[in-house]
Amino acid sequence: MTSISGFMANRYAALSSNAGQRQSASQTSGNAAVSSQQAVSKEAAAPAPGTLASAAMMARDKIDAGYAKLGITGTSGTTAEQWDAVGFPDLDRQMLFAVKSNAGGLFSEAEVSAAKTEFNNRISDIMDANPDDPAQGYRDVIDFYDAASDDEKATFDWVVDRSEVQKSYFVHGGREDVGMGMPVVEKLMQAWGQLSAAGGNSNDLPNMPAYHEAMMWWAQDNGGAHHVDLLT
Repeated sequence: MTSISGFMANRYAALSSNAGQRQSASQTSGNAAVSSQQAVSKEAAAPAPGTLASAAMMARDKIDAGYAKLGITGTSGTTAEQWDAVGFPDLDRQMLFAVKSNAGGLFSEAEVSAAKTEFNNRISDIMDANPDDPAQGYRDVIDFYDAASDDEKATFDWVVDRSEVQKSYFVHGGREDVGMGMPVVEKLMQAWGQLSAAGGNSNDLPNMPAYHEAMMWWAQDNGGAHHVDLLT
């Protein structure tokens, strides 16, 4: 696991004072100037509020605080109850996405896995709130996806998952227009139709022609094909 203390130290290292020595007036003045410069540097280096980088650092701090409180460090053997106690259910949507996507490389594989589990738990809670009306459940999950940040919506995983929820909404009798004018999502809806016609399962979705078109469109909208493996 990446240590936040080490991460912060690299960015915000401060000069340690020599408590055992007396400082002259000039030394004191010089140290004050250095401290002032460091404070400015720290403020300049800190990520802007509301950014994915800021969310990642806040999530790192919160998780480490949870570890310190429980006296543990998350591993593949950490239980669901322990992850909850660490504070994963309390992460806001952007912080959860930061962990789930390992933003900045700040999170361990176990933490990323725990974030994915927490994400799925939130979707399950939405569906469980509508046990007798799956169409409404999927409609509410669509709202959950649409409430994502721009960073999350810019990922191809979000596009694929959003299209699958939309497909499930219609399969269960939903009639509301929930496409929101997103061409890539609508192209993936075509891919789901092709999959159904071919009698395949969800694992075969990447083999559908419309899926490859959707990947091309998404890559063009997000800075080029280097963002995605077009051979999938």
